[in-house]
Amino acid sequence: MAGIEVLVGLTSALAALGAAELAVHRRRLRSIPIRVHVNGTRGKSSVTRLIAAGLREGGIRTCAKTTGTLARMILPDGTELPIYRPTGPNIIEQRRIVALAAAHDADALVIECMALQPQLQSLCELELIQSTHGVVTNARPDHLEVMGPKPRDVARALAGTTPVRGKLFLAAEEHRDVFEHAARDRRSEIVVTEPCDEASALVGFSYTEHPSNVGVALAVCEELGVARDTALEGMWKAKPDPGAMTERQVEFFGRPITFINGFAANDPVSTRQ
Repeated sequence: MAGIEVLVGLTSALAALGAAELAVHRRRLRSIPIRVHVNGTRGKSSVTRLIAAGLREGGIRTCAKTTGTLARMILPDGTELPIYRPTGPNIIEQRRIVALAAAHDADALVIECMALQPQLQSLCELELIQSTHGVVTNARPDHLEVMGPKPRDVARALAGTTPVRGKLFLAAEEHRDVFEHAARDRRSEIVVTEPCDEASALVGFSYTEHPSNVGVALAVCEELGVARDTALEGMWKAKPDPGAMTERQVEFFGRPITFINGFAANDPVSTRQ
């Protein structure tokens, strides 16, 4: 009987501790008025960096977190910190990121979705981030063993990060009806963005940035009150993600060789592009 009482006591204590942690996390979320959750098959890290840089340039105190080639926390002054993962990647680390952003008095947090499992993508949005603005860069056939088996299933999984009563910025051309359904279900507005094809805008980057990434990032910044030219200035200054596509010219025994770093494009559609 005593053992049962101890077990009940421990269970109650753990439940109380969990409730207290949840309350603290939600209070921290409320202290950050702008929360942008970036999802998609490719380009999440780059778009996260672009939006954060544009908001910083516009005077909005912004933290950001990427999960791509190298996970990084980006502070309001642009300083980057590596993400320490003693037990490997885990979506619970998003709570630490929210806590750090709140500790830096951030007015905005731009955060890349790190979940693959469809249920966890939705959990990240509904419990961990509760975004005011969502972004989907694209919905391509990748990680089909987790999000598939069909490409349309990938879109359904990505739609799990649609905000509740917020705005979803959609650069994805694929399966738009899936995202429209998710937006209706969560009472959010969809903003379909167009690629930024202006040469004058793209020439300012020190690396190859995709027009669709720039287009959706500019749309988010303008929605949040940052002028287009101001946001672009910030984006040009931003440090590229380690996985961003770069091009290098080298001489090899008198022969010019072009090396293109496209290793982050690891799905068939992105590789062809």
